[in-house]
Amino acid sequence: MKRSLIAYVVILVLLCAGFVVGARMMGRQGMYLGGGYMLTPAIAALITRLFFHKPRFKDAYLRLGKFGDYIKFWLVSLGYTALSFALFTAVGAIRWDFSGQVFLDLLDQQFAATGQDLTASLPPGFTPQMMLWLFVIGGLTVFNIFPGIINGFGEEFGHRGFMFPFLSPDKPWLGLCIGGFLWYLWHQPLLLIVPSGPAVPLWQTITTHATAIVGSIFMHTYFCYVYARSRSIFVPSIAHIAMNNAMRSLAYFVVVQDQFTANIVQYLVMVPVIVFLYYRKELEVIPGFLAGRNEGG
Repeated sequence: MKRSLIAYVVILVLLCAGFVVGARMMGRQGMYLGGGYMLTPAIAALITRLFFHKPRFKDAYLRLGKFGDYIKFWLVSLGYTALSFALFTAVGAIRWDFSGQVFLDLLDQQFAATGQDLTASLPPGFTPQMMLWLFVIGGLTVFNIFPGIINGFGEEFGHRGFMFPFLSPDKPWLGLCIGGFLWYLWHQPLLLIVPSGPAVPLWQTITTHATAIVGSIFMHTYFCYVYARSRSIFVPSIAHIAMNNAMRSLAYFVVVQDQFTANIVQYLVMVPVIVFLYYRKELEVIPGFLAGRNEGG
């Protein structure tokens, strides 16, 4: 199993490096490789399972699972998103623009920068406001889940479906911390692809990364819990993409007032969720899942 884990990490690093180098060589167009980067965990897990992992896909939990789990964790994703934006509002990190006009104006400027017209690019009779609400409704429902499941599955099939069970299975809480930290590290090369924002003081950078590590560990723990509870890799994939889509949908209607505070809140929102699950003894499903998996159950 150590051989499988080492192979996965090495392949993942090589894939990530290849995407970053390719993106940097492409210049401004390189940011479009960001979507492909999100698939690197799944590609690494696929290669590892085919050539370095004896059970192949027998322990991949490629089963649909229970329909009720999809509904439950989709609703949890919406609740998590609502809690996040409630906290953003409470600490003054954002202000609301329920017209969505600020977002549409920014989008119009982006189209103009490429010599295109936003309104002209839409179907006849279809206004930018209609497009916005279509995005919002899609992001909060299943309409936008299935196009995005590829990215959600990309992360979950690799990070949770393969890496998570092999990281210190005898000490699952240590494994969760290591896995969350590795997940944080995996995200960092994206900063070399996506254009960076304005410069910030060093103390803010250090604080942001420190809370990002904590947030990654707790978020990783949550998705591992969903995986262990459902025993299906597709359930955390749906929960993951539903969370991302819901966050994006509400973001259309806000203007960030304080990016630093917003980042801190976003990274730490999952902490009380995991504390709640811990005191409800829900997280005990994780050691049980690992034990049963190692026994072939």
